[in-house]
Amino acid sequence: MRQMLKEFEEKPSEITEQSRLDLQGLSRKEQRRIKKEQLAETIADMTPFQKFKYLLHFYKELIIVAIIVIAALWFITSNAYRVTRPVTISYSIINCGDPLEFHPEPFTEYAEAIGKRKGYQIKGDSNVVITGEENSGKYEANINGEIFVNFMNLVGSDYYDVLFTDDVAARFCTNVDVFTPLNEYLDANTYNLVKDHIVTFKDSKGNTIEAVVDVSDTAFAKSLNVGYDKVYIGFPGKQERNHQAVKEFLEYLYK
Repeated sequence: MRQMLKEFEEKPSEITEQSRLDLQGLSRKEQRRIKKEQLAETIADMTPFQKFKYLLHFYKELIIVAIIVIAALWFITSNAYRVTRPVTISYSIINCGDPLEFHPEPFTEYAEAIGKRKGYQIKGDSNVVITGEENSGKYEANINGEIFVNFMNLVGSDYYDVLFTDDVAARFCTNVDVFTPLNEYLDANTYNLVKDHIVTFKDSKGNTIEAVVDVSDTAFAKSLNVGYDKVYIGFPGKQERNHQAVKEFLEYLYK
């Protein structure tokens, strides 16, 4: 058995050497024809299993390359599909008590309820911390400062549909004009759904505006486990997609 395996392992190299000696000067078509004949002759007396092992060994480099190419193509296409799917909702949980204890499942349930789960994506994060010291040089030098800068860049690009905040973050976001006044942002029907839950704060000019919606008493907010009792939501996105996502979300919460 050992001798047979030894011969089995050597045969591919013998064919390779023969090809180098005998096939020089021939066209590629002739070289392929002769190699096929040599290979067919070599494996003629082998069992199906021996043929399989021999061919696997003989073409192992091509097989490895093919696997790598297929895997790369799969990764590229699947990743492209994931990032190009339409967004059901994009959110951030600011000042989350413990991101590891945060429960994102309600967002999946919401997407399923409105028929935007399969073929869609939900974007969310829970690592943004706002303390009210964000404009100080000391704050910007630490890791929370880096996260905050990235967060503000995403806000400026209309990435988020909904921001979940506590009182501190809600006041700060209103003061730096992250939120558009609700009476301007929402259409009449949606505004009527939430008008009894609106909370006001001061903007950058010192004007009192209808800044956020208090969703503390909703089953949705309670099930998130954000780590604070008073849960507000504000809406920074200004694109049509943002407005549509907010409308659908508020209708889900209050209808």
